[in-house]
Amino acid sequence: MSEINNNEGEKKIILFPGDSFPFDRKLLSYQIFSFNKSKKGEEEKQTLSSMKSVLFYPERAQKLAKDQKSQLIPSIYYGNFYSPKEGDIIIGIISQKSYETYRVNILSSREANLNSIDFQGATRKSKPNLNAGDVIYAKVEKVNKYTNATLTCKGSNNSKDWASGESTYGPLKEGKVYEFNRYLCLKLLENNEFVKRLKECVQGLNLKIGFNGRIWIKTDKIELIPKVFEAIKNGLNLSYDDREILFNNLFNK
Repeated sequence: MSEINNNEGEKKIILFPGDSFPFDRKLLSYQIFSFNKSKKGEEEKQTLSSMKSVLFYPERAQKLAKDQKSQLIPSIYYGNFYSPKEGDIIIGIISQKSYETYRVNILSSREANLNSIDFQGATRKSKPNLNAGDVIYAKVEKVNKYTNATLTCKGSNNSKDWASGESTYGPLKEGKVYEFNRYLCLKLLENNEFVKRLKECVQGLNLKIGFNGRIWIKTDKIELIPKVFEAIKNGLNLSYDDREILFNNLFNK
């Protein structure tokens, strides 16, 4: 189970098969098709049984449960999936591991597969040891409508070894993951001038952008990470002058 923030700052829990969370009868009619209910002592739990991961918004469910006018409590989100295409650069979250394969949540209707040695310079003895919840930067290598997409963390021949921490693709250590509008992610990828200016304002900024609607941010000062995301969220569509005002207000105080 992984915890991230969406672009509105709302806490979001990603649940994977086998995960459990406190059971709420108000949500039963919307969750019974993908969860099994069990009792552990006095506390009822629900355990995800579907092979698909889901996104659970605890704050939103709690807020809507208090609203007597609400007819639905959308605590689980299935829509607006990312459709992987070969060559796409994505940010994934490991959901399951085996000796040879990782299952990866890529915000698609299906999880993707990643071979455990498909990292730059990796061998069976020197491959990374990732666990559920770890974040990776990868490329979509193969897409088949009947099976899960296949990812790779291998770059060009001159890419540095994954263990150096300087490879094109591979594990993303520390930092923070945000979910963002996929189309704005693509716009950000094309706006080199915006990213360059952002890096001038924030020392040691390391920014990874996924076609699947995730952004990973790491800085020398961890307290600046939320400000970087705010700058991206609110500044991407601003004029040059308005953007400079926003950046000054965020980073020069």
